[in-house]
Amino acid sequence: MGKARDQQFTLSLFDPPSMERELPGFLDCEPQTRHILNTMIANSRKDRYIIAAEMSRDMQKDITHHMINGWTSAKEGNRFPLSYLPAFEKACGSYDLLEFLAAKRGCVLLIGNDAEAANLGRIDILRAELEIEETKVRQRIERNRRILGMTRDERDA
Repeated sequence: MGKARDQQFTLSLFDPPSMERELPGFLDCEPQTRHILNTMIANSRKDRYIIAAEMSRDMQKDITHHMINGWTSAKEGNRFPLSYLPAFEKACGSYDLLEFLAAKRGCVLLIGNDAEAANLGRIDILRAELEIEETKVRQRIERNRRILGMTRDERDA
């Protein structure tokens, strides 16, 4: 990639999504969570029994399709436990809920190579800042040498 393109791409990674307007209740995400869970299940092309079995294996806890049905229904009191998120997302092959939650707080989720690309971009930015600082320091040293040199010459004259 060209340097200008790298910098443009890198800078956009660090621009967080705009946060929702802070109205009372703006962080209540229960209906959206249910919708995202249902979408993740549908997009996974797995039935709830398989998702429950994979979660049970990965968490070494008994997760049932009934529990998944409860988390995805609008019935009051059925809430998805945050501690189950990694296993649920792994079973569905998706990061949709984690991305939604990050965006809700004005963050961006970077995964795998995207995270590494962001690290490289950060390194490039730091390197450029260090080069600017190095130039300033070298200029100050040179200016001081000239000032000290002029003082010696004036004394010798």
